[in-house]
Amino acid sequence: MIAPSAGKTIEEVLRAHTDRLMAIPGVVATALGLCDDVPCIKVYALEKTPTLEARIPSSLEGYPVCLEKAGRIRALPDNGAAGP
Repeated sequence: MIAPSAGKTIEEVLRAHTDRLMAIPGVVATALGLCDDVPCIKVYALEKTPTLEARIPSSLEGYPVCLEKAGRIRALPDNGAAGP
């Protein structure tokens, strides 16, 4: 693995690249997570296809990227309950 960019947190790297990742057809979400117990950027897709795997980088600015199948993601209806 490449060393993370000096001075940039994984959160900053995710924010900097989310729009570009979300513009890839089939990508439905991005998030922070753990890949083999190491902080990583998760990219969720409708399907995990060879074409999509080729378009998603294995790392971004030194942080590993993991592509996962998520299927379609929908927002739940607002039930009016106050959040925590």
